[in-house]
This record gives sequence, structure tokens and C-alpha cells, in this order.
Amino acid sequence: MSESDRRDRQVLPVSVEQLQAYLQSKQWFEDGKIRSVATIWHRHENVDAEVVLPFSYVKDFEQRVRDALIAVAVFEKREVFDVIGDVKRLFSNVITVRVIHADTEDGTIPINDGVLLISKAKDLLSAAAQAVYAKRRHFFGPAPKDARSYLDTLLLGQTEIGSYVVNVIAPNQANFVVEHAVVDPTTADAVPLSQAITLNLVTGLEALAKASTTYEKLGDLKAFDDAVLSGASANLCDALLGFSGEKHNRAFEITVTAAAGPMFESEPRKFEFDGKHVEVLEKVSGYYKDDYVLPDRVLTGHITKLVRPKDETAGTITLDSILGDVERKVRVALTGDDYHLAVIAHDNGQMVRVQGDVHIKPKTAELLNPKNFGVIKMEDLI
Repeated sequence: MSESDRRDRQVLPVSVEQLQAYLQSKQWFEDGKIRSVATIWHRHENVDAEVVLPFSYVKDFEQRVRDALIAVAVFEKREVFDVIGDVKRLFSNVITVRVIHADTEDGTIPINDGVLLISKAKDLLSAAAQAVYAKRRHFFGPAPKDARSYLDTLLLGQTEIGSYVVNVIAPNQANFVVEHAVVDPTTADAVPLSQAITLNLVTGLEALAKASTTYEKLGDLKAFDDAVLSGASANLCDALLGFSGEKHNRAFEITVTAAAGPMFESEPRKFEFDGKHVEVLEKVSGYYKDDYVLPDRVLTGHITKLVRPKDETAGTITLDSILGDVERKVRVALTGDDYHLAVIAHDNGQMVRVQGDVHIKPKTAELLNPKNFGVIKMEDLI
């Protein structure tokens, strides 16, 4: 094979194998050969429709592949570009993001939200890629080098009619694999990175949906703990929030259409997010980052620290209390009378109680809007 022949094969938009698989998926069948240079493809219901697929060693290989694409496009009454796109999709995972709002019904979107949408589409795949290598509540820094290289091969497909729709095409490329992937710990075989990322995306979205249902019933953010093991993370939640726009006021849908393979079923998976889900995503993102609010909690415990500015009557106490199963030191700002009562309780080693919303952060906790502060009497403990 000459150097020019090699270059010809490299610039082909799709391979003969891909085009053959596309024909089979569209009910074409092989119906003979032209000596040892090509195969002939027909349709049962239209014997005049014909596509000729060349073998790789023929001299005019590139032109014959292009002729085959033209023949398919003529039969389907479409542009060749559209046929090439569908052939590529057959061997790619496609993530479709549809934004739903009154201002997107004509297929447009405000430019700032459009830029955010494209940016967050890549962040979505990046979060899924990081979950291939480890399962964490919050990832810091970029994805591993191999994953970043693969993410740079992502393509943006044409937008579709109906609201504002963006298609991200994630090609299945044989040179991107991950060994001992977290996504499939039962096998030591190398897993195609594109499939591992897409599977993590699907399982992460499924886990978030399941945990959201539990959260609606119980109101406890711990419902999202197990979702981390399936690929959910603060990074995934933040990417999803971006699809709702800068003001988080748009509903959206994500449809994952995976290329056929042993890791996926053939049916696309759709995930819907309305205003209620967007609010939950905000809470979950903060929860995974250890920055969230537990509403209307009653705290009990001993005061370990008292701080009051000079010449002030109000001050701040630090209360040792149990939140869930975790012992935390919670700061509580008290007014003059309550602070005076807290000083007496501290000096006497008495337990106290107080009610409010607890703001949890990675290293601190604070009670917001404290009320009903009081000393717990001995008879209350019996």
C-alpha cells in the first residue's frame, strides 16, 4: 500500500465496517460480490436500491466508499453529511440534553446560558470519567490524563428542533481503555473507556433519581450517601445544575443512547429534571461538599466554650452535640439573657438545649436562627 493510499484511508469519514453495520441495521442485506473487489447490498422491498462496498485493498478505495455513502443518501433522500452523522452515532454514545423553558421553545437560548450549557455538558462527562477511577463525594482537580485525552475527542452534534437540544457524541475508540475499572470490578479485562464513562453516567443518574425519591419521603440527605458508590458526586450535581441556566429556572432532560455492546441494553435512558429536582440537586451538591443546612433541629449537649466581645451582653457559645451519628462542635450566637443563662449552665456543668437550622461546613457547624434556648434540668433526663 502506497503512502498516498494510507492518507486516503485516514481521511475517510467512516470505515467500511461501520457503513456495513449501518446497512445491516437498516435492513439492507449482502446480495453477492463483484469478483474480489466489492460486495453488493440490496433491499427486499426495493430491488433497484443498491450499495456497493469496496474491499480495503482496491486501488480507488476512498472514492468507492464515498460513492457508497452517496448511494445511501440518495435512497434515504438525505444529505450525505446526515448519513455520515448517523453512521458515526451507531458506534458512539450520544448524550442529549434538552432544555425546557418558555424562552427556548423556538430553538434558541440566551447566549450566557448557551455557553454554560456547552461547558457543563463536558463537565458532566468529566464527572462520570472521574468516577471510573474512584468513587468520591467531591472530586478536586482534573480527571486522570487518559480520561482528559478521551474527553477531548467528544463531538457536538447538530441541535434538534423542539426546545433547545444539544447532542454530545462520545466516540468508542479502541485506543482508549481502562484496566481494572471501578465500573466493573468483577473482571480484569480492559474496558473501553467510553463505555465505562457512559455506564458511570447512567448509574450515577439512576442513583440520584432513586435517592431523590427516598429524600422526598424522609427529608434526610443521607439518602444520597449510597448514590456515591454508583457514580454520583458533587461534580455531577453541579454539571446538572448548569443545564438549568444561570438562574436555575429551567427544566431539562438528559437522554443517554449507548452504542450496542455487552455493557448496555439497546434502549436509550431518559432522565427528567423539573424545578423541584433542581432544588434538590442544589442541596445534594452542598451535602457532598460538606456544606449544607439541616433544618429545624433540636440540639442538646454541654457548652465547651464561651466568647463574648468586651462591653457586649450577647455572645457565642460552642456546644458539643450529636448530629446523626457524628459528634460536632456547633457555634450558637445567643442574645444577652440567653448568653447569661449559658454562662451559668457552663459554670455548673449543666446540659442545655437549643433549636434552629444547623449549617454544616467541612470543619465547622453553626446554628442559624437559634430559639428556645434553655437548661436541661435533672428531672428532664430521668
